[in-house]
Amino acid sequence: MMMILLLEPKKSLVNAGRNDATTIVVPNFCTTNSNVLLPPYHDIPKSICSTLDWHGYSISFHQDKDAVVTVILMGIHENNWISVGVSKDGMMVSSSAVVGWMNNDGKSGTVKQYFLSGRMTSEEVIPEKGDLKFTNVTPTIVLKDKIIYLGFQLQFPQRLNRQPFLFACGFGKPGENNILPKHKYRSALAVDFSRGAIYLGFVDSTSMKLTHGILAITGWGIIIPFGVPIARHFRQYEPLWYYLHSSVQFVGFFVGLAAVAVGRTLYDLIHADFNSHRVLGFAILALSVLQICQFIVRPSSTSKAQDYWNKIHHWVGRLVIVLAAVNIFLGLYKGNGARGLMITFLCFFFTFLFISIYLEIRLLLQKKREPNTKLTEPPLFQVPPRNS
Repeated sequence: MMMILLLEPKKSLVNAGRNDATTIVVPNFCTTNSNVLLPPYHDIPKSICSTLDWHGYSISFHQDKDAVVTVILMGIHENNWISVGVSKDGMMVSSSAVVGWMNNDGKSGTVKQYFLSGRMTSEEVIPEKGDLKFTNVTPTIVLKDKIIYLGFQLQFPQRLNRQPFLFACGFGKPGENNILPKHKYRSALAVDFSRGAIYLGFVDSTSMKLTHGILAITGWGIIIPFGVPIARHFRQYEPLWYYLHSSVQFVGFFVGLAAVAVGRTLYDLIHADFNSHRVLGFAILALSVLQICQFIVRPSSTSKAQDYWNKIHHWVGRLVIVLAAVNIFLGLYKGNGARGLMITFLCFFFTFLFISIYLEIRLLLQKKREPNTKLTEPPLFQVPPRNS
């Protein structure tokens, strides 16, 4: 669950060490500018700021009109490394982070960018890699009176509206090849720059992703494809095939429409950079709406436009099925889809292919046995035309 944090938290009195009874007064960083850091970090305009509820850590964000975001993190130093990550979905995997720690001399520090390719081992946190772009202002880390300060600036391609960030901290110094020790504390926060608020807590996009995937697979990947063989191979069951085909396709459309709605909400939440997936999704929705419009304005069986209508209806439907399958695979791949969801869709996908191939072979054999029968002609049953 996320909660809105006040921008002016109370001062904290925090124990300086796990085995040390000395009490350190942590400055109220969110209400008082610190002169410890050099410009531009100590004199930026009013920022979005909050505590992190761990050893007096506070974090501050400021975004200017050029989409430059200044981040300042401070808290009690316990021979530890600290980091701030930029995430696409509020999760650790595939995010990039700025990590800082004090060197052994206790006077100088190191700031590096890391790419978080996984969460199982320290080797999956790769130094000198990542998607973040620094400005020409040098990142800095300073230690004073047992309080550590980390400041850096990032250049984004466009101004941020709502962006997930990560905070992590671990005891010890990076070892060989700058491999980080495992973190001891972590948190996620969503910064709403338009409202000037910070929402602390992991952005629970996992369940929404799962809902979006299940709806998309059910609607576009299962119901609609399995409605096609009803119209193509079971027309001898008049008029059952027509009502069954129409009903199945309408159900599939509305389930798919729900997937689009959830996906739109998910995008607003995490601002995922899945443009190809989004474009294909809206294209599939537009083609499906076209199919519904064709159903409404269908010509009568005696109309000369009937053949053209049939061809458009058939090929648009096939295009929807192909694009939907491609987009589902794309969404599962780019969204790090659950293994079970991928296996489920693959089972339905290959089942549909097997059934389609079987029915097409059966139709071909039937044509050979009955060469004079035109099985592809419109059925005898037709919905009565509207009075003109």
